[in-house]
Amino acid sequence: MLRPAPILLIPLLVAGWLTRAHAQEGHPPTANSPKDLKTLVVAIETKTDSVIAVPPATSVSMNLRGGKKPPAADAVDLPNWLSKEEALNGLQSTDLLPWHIVVTYDQFDEDGDNVDSGVYEEYWVGAKKYKRIYKGDNFNQTDYASDKGLYRHGDQHWPTRAQSQIRTEVLAPFSYAATLQGFHGRNVERTFSGYKLQCVLIERDSGISDPTQYCFELDSSVLRYNRGYGWFQTAYNQIAPFQGRNLAHQVDVTDGGKPYLKLHVETIELISHVDDADFVPPADALGPLGDRVTGVSPQPINMSSYPQWPSSMRAQHFVVQVEIVIGKDGHVVSARAVSGPPEGYKACKMQYENGFSNLIWCSTSRSRWNRKWSAAIIRPWSRLLRGDYLALPLWWPLLEMPRTRARTWPV
Repeated sequence: MLRPAPILLIPLLVAGWLTRAHAQEGHPPTANSPKDLKTLVVAIETKTDSVIAVPPATSVSMNLRGGKKPPAADAVDLPNWLSKEEALNGLQSTDLLPWHIVVTYDQFDEDGDNVDSGVYEEYWVGAKKYKRIYKGDNFNQTDYASDKGLYRHGDQHWPTRAQSQIRTEVLAPFSYAATLQGFHGRNVERTFSGYKLQCVLIERDSGISDPTQYCFELDSSVLRYNRGYGWFQTAYNQIAPFQGRNLAHQVDVTDGGKPYLKLHVETIELISHVDDADFVPPADALGPLGDRVTGVSPQPINMSSYPQWPSSMRAQHFVVQVEIVIGKDGHVVSARAVSGPPEGYKACKMQYENGFSNLIWCSTSRSRWNRKWSAAIIRPWSRLLRGDYLALPLWWPLLEMPRTRARTWPV
């Protein structure tokens, strides 16, 4: 059995890792003790000085003229910055001692109803040796990874976007930013409820008013807030050190200002003894997963340009279904429209970014007050899958965009 390390070992290791991490990265020490940090929430206002309120993201403006801007004095070298921050927040590193985490979660729909609750648990020894467990109302699955491949017990479909987000929001908070290509970053000091945070904005030249951003405590590596993909906003609270990294024990995600995920770390501990038997899948587990797999949820993550449509397709509502096969190197092997107006799917435009990320525009219509489009990006799934190909049926409906809440995909 996997056994937690003795409790006295943790402070000693933490102190050593903290010293080494700061020495290597040259990152300034935390100004405030994590236990003294104010609570951060996504809300219109707060009635107490102990809470920082970040306004909900419900609309954005966009400069469609674009135009390249010269490098600014506050520019950030994004690749180096991401590499540094990933080593200081979350547990998305390969140089860690084996660990075990338990996260409870609640998911909410647009009406605020709790539609799913459960527990996510992970035993991690290395990039190719781990066990990930979902125990939820509607989803129960255990993945076993080893040098022999990935085996799956329980539900065989891949986790949904929300289920995958449970892990990334806690353990890999910069995973979305790492997928963005052709962006630049800049340092900005922002003030919420009279409280200052140091933020890095990740933008294109198109000039979105509320771009992807990560905000930290001043003069600190402690991540407090993330404005991520779509309308997601994430607040990080109850932050504590673990193996020289900052780990939030309370993570709240909102979508357009409404509760979406509430995550709480119940357990985080070192594993003192690794028993290989604990990573051997049961006899009825399926694997190794390979060849072609289906059921992976796509995510629109990287708008690189705007679609060009024939005039006959404007001011129409339609849906195009596209079937895509992606190789393990992340390249699209084939893509074909399988349903929808012929003129619509002939107009779908595929673009390639850095040889692995592919953008497909599926529909659009324009009006005086709003602009409607739907788009889908296929992630570089080769990072996640060991098989040769991924057969992905893609269906992305046209999104209604009221004037007060334009549902585009800001980055």
